[in-house]
Amino acid sequence: MPDRWSRVAGSSGWVEGWVEWQGRLAGVQRLPAPGGSSPARALAKARRIRHVGAAMQSWWGETDFASEAPGSFSRWGLGPLELWAARFPGEWQLAWRRGDDALLRRLELNRGDEPPAGLERRRYLFADPGTSLHLLPRVADRPIVAQPATPVLLPAGQRATFFMSSPVWLEVSAGDPPRLLAELPCWLPSKTWLGEDTLTGTLCYAARTRAQLEFAGLATADVRAVTAVTVTNHHRQALAFERMGLPLPQMSLFRAGNGALWTEAAEVDYDEEGRAPVRLASEPPPPARPVQLISGPRHDRSSNLVVRALSAALRGVLP
Repeated sequence: MPDRWSRVAGSSGWVEGWVEWQGRLAGVQRLPAPGGSSPARALAKARRIRHVGAAMQSWWGETDFASEAPGSFSRWGLGPLELWAARFPGEWQLAWRRGDDALLRRLELNRGDEPPAGLERRRYLFADPGTSLHLLPRVADRPIVAQPATPVLLPAGQRATFFMSSPVWLEVSAGDPPRLLAELPCWLPSKTWLGEDTLTGTLCYAARTRAQLEFAGLATADVRAVTAVTVTNHHRQALAFERMGLPLPQMSLFRAGNGALWTEAAEVDYDEEGRAPVRLASEPPPPARPVQLISGPRHDRSSNLVVRALSAALRGVLP
């Protein structure tokens, strides 16, 4: 049985619609790619380096420790996440922690900054530890289901594009050749279950969204990725949105010219029977372009289990 995932609001009450995931969403259609980076700015003179906003447009990549004394830590402040790393003879050591502000905007790199006393350190042993640490942003490892802060209705025959942001994960690698040391969420959302029952569905992350119609406040150099979701309501009645889902493991990360991170755009078309065919574009929407691919998807897009989270439909009855 398909999941009950959308409801259509009419003047006389609620008419339940069904989103047919089986078959129709077994594979995601790819939209054709329309036609058609700068490095981070120079580091400060002092050993203490601080970059905020656009001043640190590419906070990922390779950081060289060759000129650092063995055991000298460097600290990254990446939104809520703080990461310390140091190279020792035959090993790397990492320590990390996250703050309480999920929307904290911070991009910092501080040399010679020791981790706080009592913070657990992890040791990674190498025959050849190399001299560089590699950071790579990735999409979340689970789909994310976002609830609008206020109820949203899309009248019959209307089309709207929402902009949502989600936290990225950080891959930390070192050695020669580089080996994965840790994968850290810059922010770890709470979890929720998405499915018809406890046996059919998938575990997702839960979040709140303002479902913004403008991307200007979201698309900045940050540790969050922006996704544009375009919804078209072909139904005869208004479509009520209570939850929006994104299959982040099947999406990629791109860097725009201003350093902002984007995923591919998504489109959801609701037909008169309440079904919701879903399509993923091959790149972010035009306002973000030109873009550079940073990291690819975690999962194959043909995976039906994750694709079913993509519907921008909403579940439940509005008060």
